[in-house]
Amino acid sequence: MSSTVSEIKVASAEDAKRMPPPPKPPLAERPWMSIVAPLVTAAIIVLIWQIASSFVSAVLIPGPAKVASDFMALFKAGTAQSALSISIRELYIGLGIGLVAGIIFGMLIGRYAMAEGVLGPFINAANATPLNVLIPLLIVWVGISAKARILFVVLITFFPVLLNTAGGLRNVSRGYVEVGKTMGLSERQLVRKVILPASVPYIFAGIRIGVALAVIGMIVGEMEVSNVGLGYLLNFFGEGFQTGKLLALVFLASLIGVFNVVVVRLIQRRFFKWTLVYR
Repeated sequence: MSSTVSEIKVASAEDAKRMPPPPKPPLAERPWMSIVAPLVTAAIIVLIWQIASSFVSAVLIPGPAKVASDFMALFKAGTAQSALSISIRELYIGLGIGLVAGIIFGMLIGRYAMAEGVLGPFINAANATPLNVLIPLLIVWVGISAKARILFVVLITFFPVLLNTAGGLRNVSRGYVEVGKTMGLSERQLVRKVILPASVPYIFAGIRIGVALAVIGMIVGEMEVSNVGLGYLLNFFGEGFQTGKLLALVFLASLIGVFNVVVVRLIQRRFFKWTLVYR
């Protein structure tokens, strides 16, 4: 009996050796590609930018070295830090209010038909209104102040979060809800244990849109309703044809937006990993 078992083990080992190695994953799915591909793309863009800048006036397209030099000069002079501190404070105050309000109202409208019937038409009308046209009204209401700029960030953040949250609650499988009711869950338990978890992917989709739009709201608000912040500096350098400094601030604003999206993504990956449908 023992000799038979030994023979089986030897045969299994020999079969394992004969088996072909597992196929390599496609090039696009290899881990190192997520680092190498963006770096190569960035290098190509910078190279094209450098070549283009050599054929065009520096007022129109300054080279990468000029933009980098102006970027460092803004920080050495303290200009960027003072503007950035104001912009960041207003951005995250408005963003926090907009996200919380959007999720709360989205849950209300998505879950309760009466709330949707009462508030839905007004929300749809407000969402269809270009927010830029509200800036003069905000100035009348709260003046040329930080309150107007924060309120603009709140408004531009609020609607995508609300609509995605409401859509998530409406698209929860009715089977899940019926199972929860069959198990005797109360309305609060049903929302907390069944409906909200199923809606998390939609909510995070709205949050990712909201945090990106919030940067736009911050810049536009400062361009229109202030003489401080990154938006004001963008206007100032644009009117003075200081294109190197202008592009440096554009790059800085884009970094803030990328940072916001990355933070949201990390939070989702850390605490809601089951909602990720792709790597």
